[in-house]
Amino acid sequence: MLARLVAVAVFSICAGLVFWQSFVHTVHRGTLAVPNLVGESPDIAAQTAHDLGVQIMIDGPGVFTPMTPPGSIAQQDPPPGFHVKVGSTVKVRLSLGGERIRIPNVHGESLHGGLRALEQVGVEPGRRSQLDGQATGDRIIATDPAVDSEIAPDTEVDLLVNVSPATTVWVMPSLLSHPLEEVRPFCRGHQLRLGQVHEVEYPGLVKDLVLRQYPPAGSPVSRNDIITVWVSK
Repeated sequence: MLARLVAVAVFSICAGLVFWQSFVHTVHRGTLAVPNLVGESPDIAAQTAHDLGVQIMIDGPGVFTPMTPPGSIAQQDPPPGFHVKVGSTVKVRLSLGGERIRIPNVHGESLHGGLRALEQVGVEPGRRSQLDGQATGDRIIATDPAVDSEIAPDTEVDLLVNVSPATTVWVMPSLLSHPLEEVRPFCRGHQLRLGQVHEVEYPGLVKDLVLRQYPPAGSPVSRNDIITVWVSK
């Protein structure tokens, strides 16, 4: 009884193998295995496919992948080893290299606005340097890498930020020997801040004549500086 069961099992296995071989042979008759084209240039891939009896068609768009050089084949359909009929088409997609992000133009933006613009495109802000008097206050004036550069997603962008606004500087004019009634409108008209007026006893001079000034004539002066004068009493 046992010998009969063993014989039946062996017969079934052999019959199954014969059937599978016949099935594979029938299915694969007149077909060929798709070659592995990943990593090849389009020209070489086209020649390889042609020599085997198939053709390639570049399908867009390309794909970002750091695994294959830009311009080479990154994906294919059907995959390598898949059996197709002679003359079939293999669709391929080209590599765009590793994903790149273009740095947005944040020049002239406030620090808050610039950081938000970088965040929206997926750029990570890096170090932050500050200076004064180069532009309007709280403004980004430079980035590293530069604006419009293409970078990898994990690249940090350093920022140069102007903190306080630029100050316009004039040359301090001479106010000496001018009466105070002329000096006041002169300073207002030229955006100069006239501060304290000190009276000094000076016999023989008319009242309110400028005898001394600070800053002295020829010095740099801005609208934030306060001018002090000494006048005759």
